[in-house]
Formats: sequence, C-alpha cells, structure tokens
Amino acid sequence: MRGLNGQREEFERKADELRDRLLHTIEAIDQRRHALLDVRTQVRRHGAGVVTGGIMIAVMGGAVVIALVQEARARAERLRAERVRALVRFWRHPDWVAPRGKPSVPREIGRKILVGAVSFVAMQLIRRGIRLTLATAGRGAPERRPPELRA
Repeated sequence: MRGLNGQREEFERKADELRDRLLHTIEAIDQRRHALLDVRTQVRRHGAGVVTGGIMIAVMGGAVVIALVQEARARAERLRAERVRALVRFWRHPDWVAPRGKPSVPREIGRKILVGAVSFVAMQLIRRGIRLTLATAGRGAPERRPPELRA
C-alpha cells in the first residue's frame, strides 16, 4: 500500500504543477485579451496605422463626393445638350416628334407567344446539354437508341 501512496503523492504533485501552469497560461491569455481590447493601448501601439487608415478613408470619401458632384454637373450639361438637339430635330422634322402609337393587340399577343416559344426551346436545349454533359462525365457517352431497342 505504501508504494501506491508514494505514487499517489507524486500524481497529486504533478497535477498541482500542471494546474499552476494552466492557471498561469490562462492569466497570460486574459491579460493579452484585455490589452487587445483596450482602445488606448492599441492606439498607442499602432498610432501611425490608425492615422494612415483614417486619412485613407477620408481621401476615398472625398474622391467619392467629388465624383458624384462631377457626375451631377455632367448630367445637367448632357440634359441641356439633349434638349437643344431635340429642339433642332423638332424644327427640322416636326412630324417625327409625336410618339408612335401602341402596337396592336394581335401584334403584342404574337410577340409574346414567339418570345415564350423561343424561351421554351432554349430551356430544352440547355437541359439536354446539361444532361449529356453529366452523362458523359459520369459513365461515358449515352446511347442514342430508344430503350426498347437496347438489348
């Protein structure tokens, strides 16, 4: 029994040492966490980077504002120029100014049917292409014979 007590004391001493090391490590991690989340410490350590980042954000924000102002000015100038061109067109060809009438109902129906048919055909072709691609990648080229003729 004494041999076991000696081993037990040794295990307890080892466990105490490991516990102390673990607590020390946890304390060090906690101190680093506090330092990492402390804004004053981070600004002191990385002041140049913070200032540089702030300046970059300010410059980019200014560039965006300048671009928006220039776009607004250019748009106003484009609108003025377009209005002048429209007046010139009106003066030269007054019969072209009136908007065209709406297309007839049969024409609209025909157009929508045609668009639907083309969309359907395109979808079928895409599905067939995907199916053939997957079949080729999976198990070789698919057979083109109907299932009842395969033997």
